[in-house]
Amino acid sequence: MRGILARGLFILSCNLPWCQQALGQDITRWNAALDSSAKGKANGDPQSAMKWANAALAAATHLKDSTAMPQTLVARSGIRMITGDLSGALTDLHDALDIYTRTGNADGIATVYNSIGSIHYYDGNYERSREYYQKSLEIRRQQDNLPEIATLLGNIGSVLEELGHPDSALVYHRSNLHIRQASGQTNWIPVCYGNLGECFDKLGMQDSALHYLKASVDLFAGSPHMQASVRAMYAYGLALLHAGRGQMAIGQCTRALALATSLGDKGLQKDCSLCLYQAHASQGNTVQALRHFERYVAIRDSMTNEQRDKEVIRLDMNYDFERTRLADSLVQADHQHQAELTYRYQLSRERDQKRIYILAALAVVALSVGLLRRLRFIQRSRKAIQFERDRSERLLRNILPGEIAEELKNHGHVKVQEVKEVSILFTDFHDFTKLGERMNPQDLVAEIDACFQAFDEITLRHGLEKIKTIGDAYMCAGGLPAPRPGSAEATVRAGLEMQQWLMDRATKRSQGALPAFYMRAGIHTGEVVAGVVGKSKFQYDVWGDTVNIAARMESSGAVGEVNISEATYLRVKHDPDLCFVSRGHITTKGKGELAMYFVRPQKGRDAQQEAEPRRKTA
Repeated sequence: MRGILARGLFILSCNLPWCQQALGQDITRWNAALDSSAKGKANGDPQSAMKWANAALAAATHLKDSTAMPQTLVARSGIRMITGDLSGALTDLHDALDIYTRTGNADGIATVYNSIGSIHYYDGNYERSREYYQKSLEIRRQQDNLPEIATLLGNIGSVLEELGHPDSALVYHRSNLHIRQASGQTNWIPVCYGNLGECFDKLGMQDSALHYLKASVDLFAGSPHMQASVRAMYAYGLALLHAGRGQMAIGQCTRALALATSLGDKGLQKDCSLCLYQAHASQGNTVQALRHFERYVAIRDSMTNEQRDKEVIRLDMNYDFERTRLADSLVQADHQHQAELTYRYQLSRERDQKRIYILAALAVVALSVGLLRRLRFIQRSRKAIQFERDRSERLLRNILPGEIAEELKNHGHVKVQEVKEVSILFTDFHDFTKLGERMNPQDLVAEIDACFQAFDEITLRHGLEKIKTIGDAYMCAGGLPAPRPGSAEATVRAGLEMQQWLMDRATKRSQGALPAFYMRAGIHTGEVVAGVVGKSKFQYDVWGDTVNIAARMESSGAVGEVNISEATYLRVKHDPDLCFVSRGHITTKGKGELAMYFVRPQKGRDAQQEAEPRRKTA
């Protein structure tokens, strides 16, 4: 949809008097050119739009119009973005930003910041995208420009979704919707509904997700914004699948795939193919599921290979440039040295022997200084290369376990492993959504970050492996990447320490009248399949029924308690520092009745039993 808006911006800019003058005095010819641009927009013809954008830029450059030139550059960047030329689009925007900065045009600066943020968003640089959106939002708030403020709130919300914070994104999307409704901008309502629906779907609130996404699809019916309409249809199909309505999801995603194919949008085709694969698989349609999965993999690999090729070309160019620069510097140094020797030789025939000795000594000193500088330059270069190598090594080991990182470096891939005796720990904050509504987004994210940093330290201290965070949920495991004695006890102790840390923090925050988090924690022990997911952004993950049962332990637990399965209990029941409270068999979703136990530290057992009503109340 942003690509369509960019083409619309170009057509609006070419309706200005300066553009009419540049294209000729004949108004009839100008109207014909404008009609051609409109047809290019309606037919999705970026080549035609680019042709007229280049003509407009040439006219603006000829007139040296400081208002027309940046407007045309911004318009052309939008066309380049939809054709995949992100580098060219960024170049146009930076040129426009230079002009706007020199002329002090705050409105233009805000527009360029927003466009740069969009390019980083589509390129997957979400943190960088958020920085530019925030800069634009600050300017728009100073201008009190509500429509632009609403647009930027929606953009920041989309970034937060991609960063794995759909609960925080809801705050921004709701603010966007409120402004649109208050200002009567009905054409933005389906976009806002679609964003809210996707957030609710990621939060597992299927009823709300289906309500908003169905409304978005209905409002988009007949709309010229085809890419936004396809996105809403795909998101609705995915929400239907998550709600267990696989057959309806197949119909919705099939229609979305047909439209995405007609638009030539690879990203939407990939998403729709994955949705159809999952939907057919849920219905037992093995052949159809395999066909769509193969299409999904083919599109994904083609997009990944294109990105990899661009990166290889960039690295090769940087390497060639550095090598050429080094060779040129050595040649220049050699020329200078030869010239200096020739000069001294001529002097040696005119000066006495004493002067020759002095000059020879100076030559040796000069050469030594030059060689010393060259040596220092080489040493600094080697240190810089080693520093970058060490930083890459640290980054890889921070993302993956040490053994997995070594296997990936040595072989280029990681074999999938079946690991026994793995203890999975899940945590989840209680009433997170309600608490999030009472806190502003910045404070909410800061508090989550403080909690997860503490959990990371506890996980490391007990020798566990952090797997991932999903919104406000935290997942780690003991006994990975290889089984080790005592991993179940270490996992239980880590869960108890996390609960105690969180309760201590809640006490301190309550004294300051600040909102505080409480959580449930669940642990199950069993066999898992572990490996690395993805090619461009690695992620070490685990799968299997053990993970599902651990999640049930968490959801069936109580606030302030660590709930463990019978399998974990059998492995830790002999630990003298732990005590257990049998809960009997609890009915769980999809797993029937499972035996569960609350585990608590042996010390202070009586005090903990007295605090049990308070924990449940919290």
